[in-house]
Amino acid sequence: MSSSFGIDEIKGQERALVFLKKYSSQPELLPPLLIFHGPEGTGKESAVERFIRHVLCIEGTSCGHCVSCRAFMHQSHPDIVWFPLEKNKQIAIGKEDNPEEFTIRWLIRTRLYYRPHLSKVRFIVIPDASLIGNEAETALLKSLEEAPSFTRFIFITTNLDQLKETIISRAVCIPFGYLPQAIVKDLYNKNSLTYIAAQGGSMDPFDCPPQVLEQISQKIDGNLRQPLDYLRLEEWILAYKDDHPDWQEDFSFKDFLDLVGLFLLQEYSKRDFESNLPKMEAVFRFKEKLHEKIHGQENISLSLLIHELALLEQK
Repeated sequence: MSSSFGIDEIKGQERALVFLKKYSSQPELLPPLLIFHGPEGTGKESAVERFIRHVLCIEGTSCGHCVSCRAFMHQSHPDIVWFPLEKNKQIAIGKEDNPEEFTIRWLIRTRLYYRPHLSKVRFIVIPDASLIGNEAETALLKSLEEAPSFTRFIFITTNLDQLKETIISRAVCIPFGYLPQAIVKDLYNKNSLTYIAAQGGSMDPFDCPPQVLEQISQKIDGNLRQPLDYLRLEEWILAYKDDHPDWQEDFSFKDFLDLVGLFLLQEYSKRDFESNLPKMEAVFRFKEKLHEKIHGQENISLSLLIHELALLEQK
């Protein structure tokens, strides 16, 4: 990690920076809980790291030279408790006797009330707050109410609705939005990554083979001029599904359809934006249906989308 790791390097998140600059310059005003919320790939985790390093820095500048910054850079800072992120694994309350590591009872008994070693503040970070179990969340609520002055929590989540209102009411929520395309393109170029405009304002990469993206682009880019073109697109999508029956967990047919929706939105936004708004709204409804997690409705949702887009193309 570079010694230059400042808050000012956060790009495209002006609303979040208002909060981060205020609390980094006046850490005595830190509330018991900060919730960094917003879509995947918008820099929440990196912002948390930059913010914590700045606040814990002995010089108060994220200097990169003090004992706190050096410990942070070596990922050995004793005043940071960063819960591990394991996909779909809940954070439990823990056993009454001898609770397991990184459970809430373990946190309360072995970390929460002990004074920091190097800095004035200890941070407890939960990188996906939606994984906190019900019992654990109830126990955590009490800890938030009675948190010692030297301990502060940071939750990260993509959706505030997944947290209890009693938790949110005790927090300051720091919003992250999708990044402007110019910033996404610049960041991709700096990191020698392939920039794909359809990805939108997220740095979260598509988890699929590059040739799949190329095929979707070829089928959509400039090729949807009449209703028959949409029927051909649907036939190709369904044939592609039949040719790949063993979809991977990290790239499912639903993910494939999600990508098709993103490329459609890109296509409609390139030309005749105002006249294409009804089509874009239809795609957004389609994507919303995809994420309702109702098993087996993908083909039906796709057919409804193609039918609606074909009708709109006739007008």
